[in-house]
Amino acid sequence: MRRYILGGLAALAAAGGAFFFLAPYNIAASVPHLPGVANILHGYLGNAVAIRARSIEVPRQVDLQDPGLIRLGAGHFATGCLTCHGAPGIPRNPVVEGMRPAPPLLTSEDYDAKEFWWIARHGFKYTGMPAWPGEKREDEPWALAAFLTQYDSFDREAFEIASFGEAGGYDSAGVRFGGLPGAIEPELACARCHGEDGLGRDGTAPKLAGQSEEWLVTVLEAYATGHRESGFMEPLAAPLGDETIAGIAARYSGMEAGWQGRPLPIGDAARGRELAEQGDEHNDIASCAACHEGAGPDGLSPRRSDTPRISGQDGYWIYNWLKMYRDGPVPTSPRAHLMEAAAKPLSDEDIADLAAWYAGRDGGKRSDP
Repeated sequence: MRRYILGGLAALAAAGGAFFFLAPYNIAASVPHLPGVANILHGYLGNAVAIRARSIEVPRQVDLQDPGLIRLGAGHFATGCLTCHGAPGIPRNPVVEGMRPAPPLLTSEDYDAKEFWWIARHGFKYTGMPAWPGEKREDEPWALAAFLTQYDSFDREAFEIASFGEAGGYDSAGVRFGGLPGAIEPELACARCHGEDGLGRDGTAPKLAGQSEEWLVTVLEAYATGHRESGFMEPLAAPLGDETIAGIAARYSGMEAGWQGRPLPIGDAARGRELAEQGDEHNDIASCAACHEGAGPDGLSPRRSDTPRISGQDGYWIYNWLKMYRDGPVPTSPRAHLMEAAAKPLSDEDIADLAAWYAGRDGGKRSDP
């Protein structure tokens, strides 16, 4: 019996070796799969996604129905996905239809939100579907998941408004190669998410208006050189030269900082104020206000130009940034190590409380919670 088993294994190894070296299966994209092969591969893909998405939980700061988050997802879809998948009312380019497998036209029925998140975060081997550009940013793909779960509700005009800020923002009949509108004028690309006024399009992106030139240059350079991870920002910042970065920073720093934050539905603003102003010596939590407040006519701007203003920023962004500095990926930009040290002692509740306090700072007023 043992001899038959060994003989069978040897025959199997020989057959496998012959298949590998003689390569009888045609891998050309110009030739369809043999009958049933594509169905098996697609079925396995669907099962693999469903199994891995089961254990995923939607983070507490994520509201998949939030219009700002959906707009952010639409904007990233236009930047990173439209070229292969097309978009509502925008057909694919014939070039990608020659891929095997061809990138599919998407619908909201393909997957649920957790499955869309998993696909956006991890991508697929042996296809053109990449993993998320910000390799360790677990928070960002939820915006794409929020958009994709609403994909079927968008027509072309609604998609253009969400992703480009205006109807007609994509001026082609179908997908074109060579960049999106704003590729020649990066300031226009910034406005797609951050708004023409720098106030973040009602929660679509962080507020930039009135931040210091030095801070904006530091952050843009960090995104451009890989010292700060983000699937949203790294692809857009990578092509920017020093002069362009300086121009963008000057433009947004010169805008009026009339910030009105949007708090999350979690967190205790009163406790957040106490942590922000006094810290917590027992738990080794430093005062946020010591660095991020104390200057400007309202006292809500930082004293140093290499430190960002956070008073009046939306709670969603404050929550995510504090989690990033605490859990990673921590930027390797100048002074980021100081925020890493400040965030390490924070619990999830501390983060929620601080986000509630700072998001509630109304347009420069020192209002009580």
